Amino acid sequence: MNRLTRILPIAAGLLWATLTFGCTSELTAPRGPAFAQAPPGESTNTLTSCKPQPYAVTSGWIGPNGGTLKAGKHTLRVPANALTAPTWITMEAPSNSINRVVFRPDGLTFKQPALLAMSYANCSVSSNGEQRIVYVNDQLLILEVTPSETDPLRQMVYGTLTHFSDYALSTYAVVY
Repeated sequence: MNRLTRILPIAAGLLWATLTFGCTSELTAPRGPAFAQAPPGESTNTLTSCKPQPYAVTSGWIGPNGGTLKAGKHTLRVPANALTAPTWITMEAPSNSINRVVFRPDGLTFKQPALLAMSYANCSVSSNGEQRIVYVNDQLLILEVTPSETDPLRQMVYGTLTHFSDYALSTYAVVY
């Protein structure tokens, strides 16, 4: 047996072990809502509990002149010059116990931020919490908090998006 024939099975085994144990989603995303155990004086983020609303979906072309899509009580406004070419965009609002919007094509980025307005009129919100729009993964783990502002009179949250994916409402509170 030559040396290559003896080393090849060992190298293949090491490569298999590296790919199997080194590429798990557990290494890239925390379990449970992000920031769930914040020390006193720091912020916590949990997904906002809401009464399910009817499923809604809409699609349309949005190009360099910008445009607007609405799904249920949620609205996306893409400003002029945010996209360089007409793009078929789908906005879906699943019926769930959280207010969530799913955008396609996944990964689409904007040259200028788009504005997402999400209603929380159907949600249970605490008086010491402020609503934020958060980027979530398929398991609804919070990956990123988007710049957001809450309008309590209209029960709306306005956030800026630089890319497409899944977004949900989160209650942002300070732990004392």
